[in-house]
Order: sequence, then C-alpha cells, then structure tokens
Amino acid sequence: MTYEAKAPDKTSDSLGFRPKRFWKTVAVNEINGGYSVSLDGRAVKTPKGQELVLPNDTVASRVEAEWAAVGDHVEFSDMPMTRLGFAAVDRMGDVLDETLVEVTRYSETDLVCYPAEYPQALVAREDAAWKPILVWADTELDLQFHQNKSIIHQPQPAETIHRIQSLIANASVYEQAGIMQAIPLLGSVVLALALWRGHLTGAQAFAASRVGEDFQSETWGHDEEAAKRADHMRRQAENLEIWFKSLAPTISR
Repeated sequence: MTYEAKAPDKTSDSLGFRPKRFWKTVAVNEINGGYSVSLDGRAVKTPKGQELVLPNDTVASRVEAEWAAVGDHVEFSDMPMTRLGFAAVDRMGDVLDETLVEVTRYSETDLVCYPAEYPQALVAREDAAWKPILVWADTELDLQFHQNKSIIHQPQPAETIHRIQSLIANASVYEQAGIMQAIPLLGSVVLALALWRGHLTGAQAFAASRVGEDFQSETWGHDEEAAKRADHMRRQAENLEIWFKSLAPTISR
C-alpha cells in the first residue's frame, strides 16, 4: 500500500522538534526481521538513528498511516503508534533491568491494591471496578495481589512480584513499550496487564483507574482543565488498546 501526499522540506530525528514534511509517498516494506516504513523510499529512523523495524504488517500499516496523514509539519504527539515503535526499538532492548525495577515499584503501590476506607459509596464503586480484575489476575496470570486498607504498607507476595517480572521479561520489546506506557498512565500494573492481555479495553482500563477521581468530580464539581487532561489520558489508553491488538499476530502469551 502506498500513499501519495504533498512535499515540504527536511526532517529531524528529535521528538522535540516539528520537522517539515519532505516526502510524497509512504510505503510499508517487508525486511529481514519484520517490516519498515519508508518515505520516498527511505526508511523511517528512530531518534537514535536506528531503522524503525516493526513486528508485523498490521503495526507497520498503522505507522504508515500516521506518516501519510502528516500535514506541513510532523506532530509526533499525533503519532502514538510511531512513538511506541520508537520506544520499542530505541529503549526496551537496552533497559530491561531498569524496566523491571520500575514495574516492581509500581506493583508494590498498585492503585487497585489501595482502596478507600470511606465513604461507603466510593468503597462500593472501587470494589465493583477492581475486585473482578484482581480475580482475573489470580485466575489467568496466577498473580495473587493483596488489597491494603491499612495506613501501614504491606508488600505484595514475593512470588507475585517474581511472576510479574517474568511476564515482562518474556514479552517482546513492542509489548514492553506498551506496558511501560500503560503502567504510569493507569497507576496500576494490574490494569496495564489486563489491557495488554485484552481483558480490558482501553476505555475500561482508564475508567477503572479513575474511580476515585470521578467520584471526587461528582462530589465537588466539574473542573474543565482536569476534564481535558482526563480526556487526553483516555485517548492514550485507547491507543494502547489499538497497539496491543495490532501486535496480536506476534504477541507473547
């Protein structure tokens, strides 16, 4: 598949700039080890100058569509699939130890493991949203999480942390890139894993992460700026759902 488009000037590898569009055509190319996206026959490069190699033609086609849709300037904020591809190629393969440390840190303070003690209306909402996900994690992933309703921190079982680390370590770099964006976005390893495995949609995972915020908004009133931030975050979660579904032909299980 090839897209035709108008041409401007030159590009830049840095995500901090808005390079001008210089290419007329965008195409997906099958290469050794996966797929690449080319601009006028030249492969898209990551910020570190590596060729952006993608795992299957579905992911590559989504990245291709983002480059084809570029107007006069590249707006990387509007190119979530490209950014995830960049993170997978440039970052994930080299920082596994750091990644596992970060996952462990979030696992010990996971949002769904620290429900509210009051008011009862909020407690009921959190139970309805979070307990079924914890049951799923136990049943499907053999991950036993303890909810902590005390002000005293209680660590999660060591075996649970070990299994989470193993899941992440055995995932592809493309999966890792999505998971490591989902965890801080949702404030929860459990919700990120459920999104990765397709147990929750992006919208469902985000809604589960916002139970407390939504309750506060209903109680104290609507905040326009907070609502805009939440809408942006929801779209990020929905883009992660698309990313994981696009990885389905090559996803780890």
